Amino acid sequence: MEQKRLLLEVSHVSKRGSSLRITLPKKVSERLKISPEDILGFYFDGKDVYLEKME
Repeated sequence: MEQKRLLLEVSHVSKRGSSLRITLPKKVSERLKISPEDILGFYFDGKDVYLEKME
């Protein structure tokens, strides 16, 4: 059975130099308990990308 996904918020992509950048919406940072200087991991399962706060 496929798990339903909950859309928390959307964000626009901007460019800074040769990199792309997104701003994490407040709802997302609160849900993940993210603060400045925290480290985030991006995981790819062959189809989707997942974001996780690193401990």
